[in-house]
Amino acid sequence: MGRKLSVHLLPDLCPPEILRGGTSVVIDVLRASSTIVTALQNGAIAVSPCGSPEEAESIREQYGSDQVLLGGERGGVRIEGFDLGNSPAEYSRTVISGRLLAFTTTNGTRALLRSLSSRSILIGCFLNLSAIVQRLRGVTGDLHLVCAGTDGVVTGEDVLFAGAVATELGYGVADEWQPNDCTELSVRLYRSVVNGSQDCRVAVYEFLRETRGGRNLRSLGFDSDIRLCSQFSEADVIPEFDAQDGQLKSARRD
Repeated sequence: MGRKLSVHLLPDLCPPEILRGGTSVVIDVLRASSTIVTALQNGAIAVSPCGSPEEAESIREQYGSDQVLLGGERGGVRIEGFDLGNSPAEYSRTVISGRLLAFTTTNGTRALLRSLSSRSILIGCFLNLSAIVQRLRGVTGDLHLVCAGTDGVVTGEDVLFAGAVATELGYGVADEWQPNDCTELSVRLYRSVVNGSQDCRVAVYEFLRETRGGRNLRSLGFDSDIRLCSQFSEADVIPEFDAQDGQLKSARRD
């Protein structure tokens, strides 16, 4: 019997005992995963995922405002008093390089903090798809793809990315994996979106625009973020959670 390859549609659907000992990929395509990947790709020292704005502010007090930037959102918009929101476009190399990011979002950071029983926690999105898949091919033990959702509701963009990862890992071709039903669901969704498309990026972008998360962003004027988050494998960074200091740090594929 092969290793488990489990897709979890929401963080609340994967209690700690299920994740224990495995590798978890936390997925919040729109937008926390994409923003974290962009920040580390552009030279952030690390990202500290915070459960609340107050926790992020305490990190800045600890390290100093010259070292720490506050980033994140509530309700899709930048938190009052924060330096940055949750748009990947804000995290240019000029802004973020050499800084620690204290980061809190409505859904993505919560999903990460719910996954702490995992042996290893990575952050995945379309921007680092190839890097994540290459890393996972070398991992032993069970794999868990944890979708953040939006406000406790399943969102198509996260399920779509989970299906992309499972497809690239050879699900349905190799006998290596023991999937759960949600893995099959996510793979079927991904194949239905990209099969027959001349450009997968266009197909993914058009799909993302119509998901719950995509509609929320469009209503706030962030359609350009959806396009950015639908780009494939633009980054080679793999954010990995360091349990010793509670930070996400940059690992790159070999």
